[in-house]
Amino acid sequence: MLTGGGSLVNRAPVFSSDGKKLLVPTDQTVSVYSVATGLLVSELVGHKGQVTTVILGPPDANGDMKKPFCHCWTSSLDATIRIWDYDSATLLHTIQISRPVVSMAIPDFLRCPITHDKKRKDLYAFLSLDWKETQLSDWGGRLMLHNLTKMKEIKGQIKLKYRSRLVVVSPSGKYIGVADRMVIHILKTPDEEIVNAKEVKKMRLHHLKKFSTLAFHPSDTILAGGDVSGRILIWRGIGERSLSSENITEEDGDLSHHMERFDVRAKDDAISRTTWHWHHSAVNFLSFSSDGAYLYSGAKEGVFVIWQLETGKRQYFPRLGGPLLFLAESPEPSLFSISCADNKILFVNISTMSINKAIGGIKPPFSVQEKFQHLSNFSPAVDYKAGMLVLPAENHSVQFYDLYYDRAVTEVQVSRRNYIPANETTVLVSLVALSGDASVMGTVEFKVGEDGIGHGFSLKFWAAESGHRKFSLSTIIDEPHSDAGISDLVFHPWMNMAVSTSNGGNFKVWIESKNISRDHSSGQSHGWRCQSVGSYKQKAMLCAAFSADGSLLAVGAGGLVTFWNPKTNSLVFVIGESLQFTSISALSFIPKSQFLVTVSKGSSPRLSVWNLSTLSIWWSYCISVEAIATDPNRPNFVVLVSLPIHVRDKLKLKEDAVIVLFTMEDPIPVAAWAVRKGIGGTVIFIQESALSCEENDIDKSKQADSRLVFLDRDHAYVVFNPYNSDDNEVQSVSRLRFSSMDDPGLSGYKTMFGNIAAQEYNIDKSSSHMANQNGIRAATNHPWESVFNMPSHVLPPLTRLGTAFFESLLQKRSSKES
Repeated sequence: MLTGGGSLVNRAPVFSSDGKKLLVPTDQTVSVYSVATGLLVSELVGHKGQVTTVILGPPDANGDMKKPFCHCWTSSLDATIRIWDYDSATLLHTIQISRPVVSMAIPDFLRCPITHDKKRKDLYAFLSLDWKETQLSDWGGRLMLHNLTKMKEIKGQIKLKYRSRLVVVSPSGKYIGVADRMVIHILKTPDEEIVNAKEVKKMRLHHLKKFSTLAFHPSDTILAGGDVSGRILIWRGIGERSLSSENITEEDGDLSHHMERFDVRAKDDAISRTTWHWHHSAVNFLSFSSDGAYLYSGAKEGVFVIWQLETGKRQYFPRLGGPLLFLAESPEPSLFSISCADNKILFVNISTMSINKAIGGIKPPFSVQEKFQHLSNFSPAVDYKAGMLVLPAENHSVQFYDLYYDRAVTEVQVSRRNYIPANETTVLVSLVALSGDASVMGTVEFKVGEDGIGHGFSLKFWAAESGHRKFSLSTIIDEPHSDAGISDLVFHPWMNMAVSTSNGGNFKVWIESKNISRDHSSGQSHGWRCQSVGSYKQKAMLCAAFSADGSLLAVGAGGLVTFWNPKTNSLVFVIGESLQFTSISALSFIPKSQFLVTVSKGSSPRLSVWNLSTLSIWWSYCISVEAIATDPNRPNFVVLVSLPIHVRDKLKLKEDAVIVLFTMEDPIPVAAWAVRKGIGGTVIFIQESALSCEENDIDKSKQADSRLVFLDRDHAYVVFNPYNSDDNEVQSVSRLRFSSMDDPGLSGYKTMFGNIAAQEYNIDKSSSHMANQNGIRAATNHPWESVFNMPSHVLPPLTRLGTAFFESLLQKRSSKES
């Protein structure tokens, strides 16, 4: 079984101790990526629930200090804390917790290395728990302390109104900050053993808006909090009365009491509060620089903002491609990772304001999918032989994703409009389709009008460039079905022919023509034109499919299935009078048979198998089907069936859908699998040979076999053999997709000042390319340009580089010439 996809940006990542790896929580696993290459190195597999926090373990004071420590601690919704050796991907220990852990903080890791001394103080973990009770008044969250040394929970909890994901530790490890809606709880970490959580000193800071993030200054007396309106609040002198453990003299106490307090609520223990406002949406992350002089922030605008703490002046790093969610600091100076909402993690050098590398995950589903559900099903296309998923993306593009290596390959920009994440959606790529040999791609985009004016559809055909995974635009057809939408787009199995259907009551057959001239030039170029138009009694046509040999075209017209000769566009026959009160939304020919399977949705959902030799229904079920897929190598098909809510409640199932495997002749299923997040997902068959890194990895006698891909609504996928319950073959091969760590990674000098070699990696910031597809800049005659092209405060001293720089400008000659 092969797994992949899912979100890389649901939780904050963390760098390894040497800065060469990035540990990313990915659903129930922790994916370890190389910072130098951006490729997957290993995975930490063992949790049964979503991983919520990854914390780097402290160095062992009694161990080898020359060897980097490779221990990390993870918390999960499976109510466990696990300790790993992430270098060898080995689970070391498991700690059971009473409830699911939403977030975790271990402040003692920041204080000093762990020793094996028996007299050392106990190690405490602050856990934000998911606290669900039968009474609504007791529903919310709790903050609990767990003694990790003695493996026991501390009595008493701190009640929270919300299950907080924000549990932040100060840089010194002395304080814990928890954001709970409009209140920030600040707790002082215990210096001695405690018996009850009520013994922990704590204070509160209040606000009129809900907090979205917070961060501690290195001095511990300054705290920054971001709210949902985009404001950043900075408190200075926090906890001087309630959290201070030092003895305050009467004179000092009076001075502190009578000190003028600016913009601070009466009950808040702080001297002053400053408010900044630039973001127009919720602030997603805040982080102070290591010296405390700057504050970093990010939000939905896709702009990385650097604030000067003393003056409030700002610097910007714009056009990062999507809303910013998390920021992680690297041990290397000036190197950070920024997690973007489009499932991408960027390695950013803030000294040179450049992107060194990126990790590109599978694009998330449309956030506006429900609003525009009537346009299409937003389902992906597939390159069967190459093992690629082709998915529409929010930023007016189409993404090609490799299932075997679990990484993005390339991205095709469908619309040339600027994509601004913070603005309302104006263009949607609602449909994508590939020809049988993947040489042609078709896309459908919908332009959202203002107040119902200016909306419309565009059909585009793209030609694949030989030897590259790139597509060039061939033809644009605006309003191909007048003012009606495009419901489906399919390609002929072996001809350059495509069919588009419309809920306006017709379908069109498109063919490629080589006699179309562009821009009135004399040269010949490929293009697409409409060959014929068909309709049947003005019924809405929602789907279409070609037979395996391409001789027959089936088009769903209301509750009927019409069959056409695609070359002559003549009607052959019609079936489906018994389904006249339903609407067929999907259909497919079953290969190597005389059967057709149809899916009807609406008030009377139905799955039907038709015998084309008798033109009648062979068998059918009254079930709601999310997706259907037919095996190109066998007379079998699978359907993704959604389970009704009352059935799930009665059986107490966490799964919401079932994948069912059928043969065309028998209504009794061959096999079934219950899955989570199936509603809104899809199923796809793919060639087994496409899941091999080399052609010789799989026996030629088995290359005709297929594998089934289940893609859930969050775009996490599972690839397995539906005909073999013991699917170990693909599982053993899947380990080969991990890359090695032979690359030495970035040195501190390269991180600060960039590469000074002849070739320098530079990312193409245009949205038409993937962030992880780095181009190589050609060699220049002035290799020292990259050193001086940066802010003056990070330039190396002239005594270090001046001699070499001036020697590079002089022309050397021999002593004989002088």
